[in-house]
Amino acid sequence: MTDSMLTAAVLALGLGVVVPWLGVRLMAPSLAAGPRVPNFRGRPVFAGLGVVWLLWAGAAILAGVAGSSVVPWDGTRIPVLALAGPLALVAFALGLFDDAYGDPAARGFRGHLSAMLRGRLTTGGAKLLGVSSASFVVALVLVRARFDRPPTPALIAGALAVGAAIALTSNFINLLDVRPGRALKAYSLLVACGVVSASIGLHPAGQRIAPDAVLADGLFLAAFAIGPVLATWRWDLGEVGMLGDAGANPAGAVAGLLIVAGLPVWGIGLYLVVMVVLNLASERISFTRIIESSTVLCRLDMLGRLPLDRDGSAEPASDSTRIPPPM
Repeated sequence: MTDSMLTAAVLALGLGVVVPWLGVRLMAPSLAAGPRVPNFRGRPVFAGLGVVWLLWAGAAILAGVAGSSVVPWDGTRIPVLALAGPLALVAFALGLFDDAYGDPAARGFRGHLSAMLRGRLTTGGAKLLGVSSASFVVALVLVRARFDRPPTPALIAGALAVGAAIALTSNFINLLDVRPGRALKAYSLLVACGVVSASIGLHPAGQRIAPDAVLADGLFLAAFAIGPVLATWRWDLGEVGMLGDAGANPAGAVAGLLIVAGLPVWGIGLYLVVMVVLNLASERISFTRIIESSTVLCRLDMLGRLPLDRDGSAEPASDSTRIPPPM
């Protein structure tokens, strides 16, 4: 193992895994002692698990600074995190704002856009505009770095497509955060695809890449990106805490960034179409109903969750206020 790879491993495990895990572990008792909100079946849970993305964003920014100043490598691990950190921070802040002041009467694209047309900006509308703007800025930096060209109409159009894909992924993961663990599972699946995309596709075209360098990139990004899941899954699946918009929106934004970061142009277009279809479909159909009607999807959805009574409600825990260990 080279010094560069060793440094990358220390950064990934220390900043990407330990910082979020330890931070949530230390803050969980204080979060649980604060106000509680009812989850989908009325159990009181705390809604502060999204704070993991505040910790993760800071760690990602630190990793980006370390990569640009003290780590002499030519890989693609750090530049992606340098973009993912600020993006997650913006999505966390806007999601937290929506959690605190959101109007339940205005939901979905239709509700927020209708309010805008009437001259009223909802918290969800502010989140939509803010995350989309941040996604476009990140996409513009990413596209310019990949193609090494000055801004042109074609490059800006490409950045708009990439930014839209990131913002729609952020909203998609948030749409899934209606059952325990569902958003985390979807995020993990997308991250697995994104790690492959970013670790392979971000290397300069025509450059011969050693397999161990690709593997090192993939392991680094995977360890860093899975940190928030390791930090929160027990509380989320155990119906003790809830991610909320402050947790689901940055998760989707980071997953979307990793996926589009290394895709070719046709792949970005295809992924964008998929995200558009899924987001528009959510306006008319229930993802929960689709999942519950599929044996495979239902089993995956229930994996790790509290068992259900015959009436479909969760079996009561012996002490629903107890903070479970994170691992």
